[in-house]
Amino acid sequence: MYNRYALLLVAGAAIFTLDASVASAQARSQKQIPITKEAPGEVARVDTVTVYHTDTLRTEARVDTIHVTQTNTVTVHDTVMQSVPMVAKHIGGVYLGLGAGPNLPFGAIRTVNEPGAMGQVNLGWQSLNMPLGVRLDGSFTQFSDNADYALLGPRPKMWTGNADLRLNLPVFNHFLGSSVLMTPYVLGGGSYLYYDNLRMKLDDCVNCGYGGQHAVIAGTNSTTSFTNSDYHDSWGWNAGGGLAFHAGKKEMFVEARAIHFDRGDLYGTSWSVPITFGVNFF
Repeated sequence: MYNRYALLLVAGAAIFTLDASVASAQARSQKQIPITKEAPGEVARVDTVTVYHTDTLRTEARVDTIHVTQTNTVTVHDTVMQSVPMVAKHIGGVYLGLGAGPNLPFGAIRTVNEPGAMGQVNLGWQSLNMPLGVRLDGSFTQFSDNADYALLGPRPKMWTGNADLRLNLPVFNHFLGSSVLMTPYVLGGGSYLYYDNLRMKLDDCVNCGYGGQHAVIAGTNSTTSFTNSDYHDSWGWNAGGGLAFHAGKKEMFVEARAIHFDRGDLYGTSWSVPITFGVNFF
């Protein structure tokens, strides 16, 4: 019994001493506690007890607003295109041209011949700075038959050569802008005609020729023979005008002129009137 009370007493003292030590350690934090023995002659031993104290800090949730300013540098390359009007460089000088169109008979060759198709070749010189130029041209025409005079022979054929002066007029030249020069012009000169089976009217002969128009083949001087298959020629002159559209090295044109020739009083005055659409190449 006594031993049991003594054991309890010792245990209680030990617990008290331990609580006092913990309390002192908590109060003095990491203070070193020296421990020595009282017996003389013994070496003192120092024990270090380190107590770690952990504090937990709890904070309420915090919302931080972060304003981020972002600067973007955008480099834009703009391509600026300046439209420069391209003006065609007009070329003048020597040219070669082609043309075609109808050829209309008038005067002594009218009604006994019908309009025919014509083709033409030009060779000339025309400066851009000088209004006056020269032109040589040759054409071929085959007139159509008038059924009333078809028995006189095959369809009439006519070759024509002209040597002309061409005068450009200084009006409306830039009416279509600087890219196209619009040039009205007049031309005229001498002509040479070479024809075959061309019907002509004998105006001063009442009882000669064939049909109501008293027609004979040109070159026939007899009042009893109406046909003649030989080629004949005549000299004459021509005059007319046209409108040209010059762009760069080319010139489009349309023109009309009258070519006059006469085989004497027996036949009267004759006119060939070609209307030509063509192009000249400089």
